[in-house]
Amino acid sequence: MRVNSVRLRRAISVFLAAAFLSAAAWAGDNRSTCNKPGYQVASLAKDGSSIDVLKCSNGILSQLIVEDSGLRDRVKTFNPGDFVDVEPSNDGKSLKAISIEYVDVTIDRRFLVLGGSTLFLFILTLILSLFHPLRLIIGEDGRYSNSKFQMFLWFAVLIATYLATIWIRAWDIGADFLGGINIPTNLLLISGLSAFTFGAAKGITTGKVQDAIAAGNLDPKRETNAPNLILDLTHDDGINAVNTPKLDLGDFQMLVITLIAVCTYVALVFHFLGSLEMRKITSLPDVDTTILATFGLGHGAYLTKKAVGEVGKS
Repeated sequence: MRVNSVRLRRAISVFLAAAFLSAAAWAGDNRSTCNKPGYQVASLAKDGSSIDVLKCSNGILSQLIVEDSGLRDRVKTFNPGDFVDVEPSNDGKSLKAISIEYVDVTIDRRFLVLGGSTLFLFILTLILSLFHPLRLIIGEDGRYSNSKFQMFLWFAVLIATYLATIWIRAWDIGADFLGGINIPTNLLLISGLSAFTFGAAKGITTGKVQDAIAAGNLDPKRETNAPNLILDLTHDDGINAVNTPKLDLGDFQMLVITLIAVCTYVALVFHFLGSLEMRKITSLPDVDTTILATFGLGHGAYLTKKAVGEVGKS
C-alpha cells in the first residue's frame, strides 16, 4: 500500500506539472488582445443608454449613445470584454445596431477538443483511483450501483463539457476568456437531481441494512465477488426460482433515461461548440424541460422502489 501511495503521488505530480507547464506556455503566447476584427466592449451604462467600444483595427475608443429603447435592452445583455459587431450612426455619435461576434469551430476540432477533455478526465480518474476506476461505481455489496453510475456518468459529461468549452474559448478568443462559464437553470436542476438520487439511495439502503441487522438478520444484503455491469444495473439484488437475478423495471428505466439524457446533452454540446459567442460571460447549453421531467420521473421511480422494497431484494 505504501508503494502504491508513492507511485500515486509521483504520477499525480508528473501529470499536474506537465499540465501546468503546457498551460503556462500556451497562455504566454495567447494573451487576450483586441486583435480581432470589429469592436470590443470597454464599458457600458447600467441602463444601456451608452456603450464604449474599442475598435480593434486602430485602438480608437468611442462612446456611442443608445437612443432606441429596444436597442438599450439589447445593449444591457453585453459585458465588458465582449467582441461585437457595431454599426454607428452617420455622425459616429449614436448606435444604430449591435450584435455579438461568433467564432466558428470545425467538426474535426470539436472532436479533438471533446476527446482531449475526456482523455484528460479519464487519466486523472485512473491516477486518483489507483488505476481501478470502476471501483468508483461499485457499491458496498460488490455490485455496480445504479445511483453511483448515473452520478459518475453525468459528472464526467458535465466536467468534460466545461473543460472543452474553456479550451476552445481561450484558444480561439484569448486567455482572458478562461472561465466565465455559467450553468443554466435546467442543467443545474438535472445535476442536482443526480446528486440527490445518489445521496438518497445511499441513505435508504444504509437505514434498511441497519434495521435488518437490528432485527436479527446479520446478512441482509447479499454480497458478490463477481460484479457484472449490465446485469447489476438492470436487475435487482434478489433471485428468482431458477437462482438468477430478476430484471427490475425501476433500475432499467433509470439506466435508459440516464443514457438518453447523457447522449442528448453530448449532441447539444457538440452543436454548441460549433459556433461560440465571443462573450466574456457565457453559459453551457441547457437541457429542455422534457429531458428534465423524464430524468426526474425516472429517478423518482427508482428511489420509490428503493424505499418500499425489501433490502437485499430491490
